[in-house]
Amino acid sequence: MTSSYSLYFPLLRLTFFCTLLVLGRAIFYPNLNQSTPFTFPDRVPLERSQFIERNAIVTKSFQPKYWSDLNGYQYQYLGFNVQVHYLQATDGDVPTYLKNYLLNDQNIKVIDKKGSTGFYRLFERDRIAYLTTCINSRGSSTINREQFFANRNNYDLRIDRLLPIVLGTEDPRDARCLWVTVSTSIEQRSIEVVHQQLEAAWQEIYAWWMPRFPKL
Repeated sequence: MTSSYSLYFPLLRLTFFCTLLVLGRAIFYPNLNQSTPFTFPDRVPLERSQFIERNAIVTKSFQPKYWSDLNGYQYQYLGFNVQVHYLQATDGDVPTYLKNYLLNDQNIKVIDKKGSTGFYRLFERDRIAYLTTCINSRGSSTINREQFFANRNNYDLRIDRLLPIVLGTEDPRDARCLWVTVSTSIEQRSIEVVHQQLEAAWQEIYAWWMPRFPKL
């Protein structure tokens, strides 16, 4: 009996405190749950290559009945291009996005690799080589659902995020990612050399974009 009462009052105080926080948020910060629009930078300078220009792009869906077109930006450099799409509600499954936006069920050989930044996928189509992956808000880059939700479990479900979640400044599960695709012409080079170029460029691209991931 004594044990039940000893737990009752701390729980009551915690409930009361959380209720006050939620009420305060609703009164003083009614728009906290609304995501802040992300403004893509005009230029992303990289030491590895000369920046040329930025262009807005619309990536068309092969299945418009089920998948909307994606707005994004292409950053063109001397030797390669970088496409970035901001996905605000995703399961992080890059193969699904490739199927619905880039490959349209083409039988493409892919190579999945893991580096210091996380996971990424390499493939070729029409003499163009690609490196594609998903930059997460927390954790390393990922290319499938399992990796994406493993990041979410490791970085979203933490005690230090309890207060921001209660206040509404952060969502319990952050289902956002920057889908990045780096591409370059294969030309007369071996595919091994081209992959090395893409991987080297990706290291610098990731280092620039990760700390600038869109804020909620």
